[in-house]
Amino acid sequence: MTRYVLRRLGTTLLICIAIVFFAALGLRAMSGSSLGVLRVLEGAWRDTTSFFSGLVRGNLGTAWRSVGRSRIAIPVATLLADTYTKSLGLLAVALLFAVALGIPTGMLAAYSEGSAFSLALLTSTLLGVSLPTFFVALALQVLEITWYNRTGVRLVPVGGFGWDSHLILPALVLSARPLAQMARITFTALSEVAQQDFVRTAHAKGLHKRLVWGQHILPNASVSILTAIGVSLRFSLGSLPVVEYFFGWPGLGATLLSAIRARQLNLVLSLALALGLTFMLFNLLLEVAYRILDPRLRDAGAQVQAE
Repeated sequence: MTRYVLRRLGTTLLICIAIVFFAALGLRAMSGSSLGVLRVLEGAWRDTTSFFSGLVRGNLGTAWRSVGRSRIAIPVATLLADTYTKSLGLLAVALLFAVALGIPTGMLAAYSEGSAFSLALLTSTLLGVSLPTFFVALALQVLEITWYNRTGVRLVPVGGFGWDSHLILPALVLSARPLAQMARITFTALSEVAQQDFVRTAHAKGLHKRLVWGQHILPNASVSILTAIGVSLRFSLGSLPVVEYFFGWPGLGATLLSAIRARQLNLVLSLALALGLTFMLFNLLLEVAYRILDPRLRDAGAQVQAE
């Protein structure tokens, strides 16, 4: 067990170093320096070691923010805590909405497979998977503005921050692709399990269809459904900067874009590392859930630890 934990910690540390190094390398490449490749790589490595040295001491440096016509210095740690909370709240709302609607949609499509209703549900999910995030965000903003111009009634704000109706549009856009992806993966997983021999045997015994689905099909497809949630998080994290930028949500993504434009090295590295750690933590939680739901994974994990 100790060896397994140490191996995981070592892997996490290497990934964190890689995230910071490549973020620093990207900033140096953007500067348009005429230095050679080796000089750029050396500079990125110096930035990486300097960042982790400050992180160990609890000092992430300062960042500059414009307030009116003046600029003020803010500790990166303070800015990171503020933006991370806002992004995490937005992500949580979007993923909860995607899970609450996407998984039942896939279940309904699989339960009524072959019907016109199932075909319509699956066809509608193609829009969520195919449409770019920026297009959905822009379309919703245009619809809201058009509605307001014609009726004088504001349904929801089209931008700004707030833990109220300001959440609606960014959460909808951020959940669109994860929702569609969850529905499709849930449908595929349930349909594949429904074709297995043990399911046919359960039907042959005269068990009610709902009982077969509840006791045999759903439990065996749970790992694939959890995988869909993990994939959806990747989509959400990838779309986060675009959504926050379009709706003026002052979270990690929008702050990261601003920091890259302003070449604020410590802030960029801190935000990139925070996003990477969030993704790794979520993957770890999913791995634990896999082992709880699937005994075969528990047995394989115990065998690896014994070796």
